Amino acid sequence: MLIQRIIHDFDPFLIRIHGDFGIRWYALPYILGFVLTYVWLARAVRRKELKRVRVDDLDAFLFYVIIGVLVGARFFHVFVFEFEHYGFDPLRWIAVWRGGLSFHGGLVGAILGIGLFARRHDLTIYSITDRIAVPVAIALGFGRIGNFINAEMPGVPYDGPFCVDYTQNPHLAFPPQECRHPTQLYEMAKNWFMAAVLWGMGARAGPRPGVITWSFIGLYGFIRFWLMFLRDEERVLAGMTLSQVFSGLMAMLAAVMLVRLLRPGDPVGK
Repeated sequence: MLIQRIIHDFDPFLIRIHGDFGIRWYALPYILGFVLTYVWLARAVRRKELKRVRVDDLDAFLFYVIIGVLVGARFFHVFVFEFEHYGFDPLRWIAVWRGGLSFHGGLVGAILGIGLFARRHDLTIYSITDRIAVPVAIALGFGRIGNFINAEMPGVPYDGPFCVDYTQNPHLAFPPQECRHPTQLYEMAKNWFMAAVLWGMGARAGPRPGVITWSFIGLYGFIRFWLMFLRDEERVLAGMTLSQVFSGLMAMLAAVMLVRLLRPGDPVGK
């Protein structure tokens, strides 16, 4: 028997210290993501797959990536997606403990951090990104569970199986009155599907450098583009949300890069 309605009464705080300050459930997937990435790369280093890197060097890698992800994700959230909400209030710009991080900005920041680390160790970016695509996809799936607990990014009104009812949540100041699509859980499934596909790609003969990286970007952008039709956000261009526009651009750029990488001849970025 299908679940007809999910009653959402979750407290977004794992530990509430005071008011809106505390440790949110949403923080745990970020911690998990960094830990999984570290473990995955440490295994590659011990297998001599990254010959110019020692396990001790991964502390610096995590530092670059953590700073890049947080700064990029917060910058995009505040200045690209929600500036009309934040306005000129620097204290609110940096209040990450209140939630508000953009995947697209986090991706840009992560790439910059990885690029800096790769340059300092005379590596290609693909030698790292191809190896961390699977743990990152897994962690992003858990991140969407965090979004669900936070009641962030709800879906459009929907009164069918698995719809989410926020009306009985005492932790929400203004809960939506209609039942909604559980878009956060759809994206959780999308990310774990991606992890399975990317793991399968890597477990076979081994694709050319960059193929797993751009497959990650392409799958993420393509699937999220269509899922965004079910999310309750402002439409800014031709009936699309801003996040949808970025996701579509991701998918198109990935398609172009995969065509280049898979052409006969020497692979790009080898």
